[in-house]
Amino acid sequence: MPIRQMNSADIPAVLKIQGELSFQEWNERQFEQEIKAPYTYAVVYENEGDIVGYAVFHLLGADSELLSIAVRETVQRSGIGGKLLQSGLSQLDLEKSDCCFLEVRENNLKARRFYENHGFTLFGIRKRYYADGENAALYRTENRSDIDPSQKGV
Repeated sequence: MPIRQMNSADIPAVLKIQGELSFQEWNERQFEQEIKAPYTYAVVYENEGDIVGYAVFHLLGADSELLSIAVRETVQRSGIGGKLLQSGLSQLDLEKSDCCFLEVRENNLKARRFYENHGFTLFGIRKRYYADGENAALYRTENRSDIDPSQKGV
């Protein structure tokens, strides 16, 4: 299966993807901490031995959060991002109405469209959230039918 749990050996490839896309500045230590945390669900998408995408979620019951998701530019729009997102959302407890939250730069229309197409709804704007003063658009899952419980346990 191309989606698997992220491990320490994956971090250099994950940092490379992050660097190519220039959207976040996590370092090796931060990724190490995330993959060791008991509430973190961190996965990579591997294609023929090459890591081409990753996602990091905090699974905190009703207040779960997507912290980071990225796919190499050369393979974007091939469904990998949706599969990574679905993998994390499938970990939510639908019977308890768990919800997933995220924030994204307000002007990142490509990412915002992606989230909206995958069942997320805008519920607010956080003014001057980012260090450069840009606003954050706040999203949460709304359409529970978009979450496929058969993907649980990837």
